Amino acid sequence: MMATLRIIFFIAFVGILNSAHALGMQALLDSASTYYSTNQFEKAIASYEQVIASGYEASELYYNLGNAYFKSNKIALAIVNYERAKKLAPNDEDIDFNLNMANTFIVDKIEVIPEFFLNSWRSNFGKTLSTNQWSLLSISLFVSALVLLLVYFLSGKAVLRKISFWMGILFLIISLVSFTNARKQKWLITHEPEAIIITPSVVVKSAPSETGTELFLIHEGLKVKTTEKSGDWHQIRLSNGNKGWIKKTDFVII
Repeated sequence: MMATLRIIFFIAFVGILNSAHALGMQALLDSASTYYSTNQFEKAIASYEQVIASGYEASELYYNLGNAYFKSNKIALAIVNYERAKKLAPNDEDIDFNLNMANTFIVDKIEVIPEFFLNSWRSNFGKTLSTNQWSLLSISLFVSALVLLLVYFLSGKAVLRKISFWMGILFLIISLVSFTNARKQKWLITHEPEAIIITPSVVVKSAPSETGTELFLIHEGLKVKTTEKSGDWHQIRLSNGNKGWIKKTDFVII
């Protein structure tokens, strides 16, 4: 009896903590909205950042934080948060519009190396959904395929068996495609994460050292890929294929 009461008390206590946490987050979000609407953008930024630091993540949150940074004329950090919002909601038109607007303020206009059209199509197709969305789609279709194949084995009707078999195979194939896209996106995030330059201007070096040869100059707001790490230095790759080394304090991972 006492053990049961302890379990009930523990569950109730956890529920109270979760409710209090949710109320606290909502209060911060309400404060951020109030600060933003009254042009107190620095205070709005602080509130949004506090919500994110607590572990909460949503495309709307990053979008609003990006807007607050943009209004504060911190374009690079605005781009960081628009990009983070886009990863969670790849097809949101408002995010795309504001991101494109912020990118017009970037100094560096890097020409992208043309890709073979099939590679380009595959890359763009993979970005139509976020990693989590591809994963959920893959799991849902895989479960549906198993159910349809179960119907195939248990049904006594020839027509139903035929339909369930081919539908099950189709769902299984699409599930594998979805899984492949999710895995590829996860690999890119883990091994070649994208980043935004936040230092006004950065001299890119040929080696991870201050004594390295100066290769070229880049500016804040530019999106790059990070490929290698050596101490406090990271190798970056631009969209035109140029590579070099910069310090980790010069960029923020998206």
